[in-house]
Amino acid sequence: MDVPANFNKLAIQVNDEIKNLEQELSEATELIRERIVLFPGNIVSIQVFASLTNYDLFTQTTKRRIQETLQYIAANDKLSDQDIQEAGEELSEKLGQLLEAKTVVVTIKNRLRK
Repeated sequence: MDVPANFNKLAIQVNDEIKNLEQELSEATELIRERIVLFPGNIVSIQVFASLTNYDLFTQTTKRRIQETLQYIAANDKLSDQDIQEAGEELSEKLGQLLEAKTVVVTIKNRLRK
């Protein structure tokens, strides 16, 4: 069965958001590391670093899960409409979570820049 075009668009959008979040995390992590070097005992900076590390772990886990889902879809020729719909719903859910995470990380990064 062919995968609908909107499914492929969704997969591309999810992958783009993962890349965007990884970039934002990299920038925010660099900023907080600079602060930790200057103020090594600052508990707030350490907590922010821990939060960013958690978001990074979430991003990497989501990336692997999405890759597994896409590989499953690509490898199976006899998927039902329901299988494709469930995979699409999972991608949509992950996209929402990625956007929420990106909002938090961008907010942290912007506050660190001030």
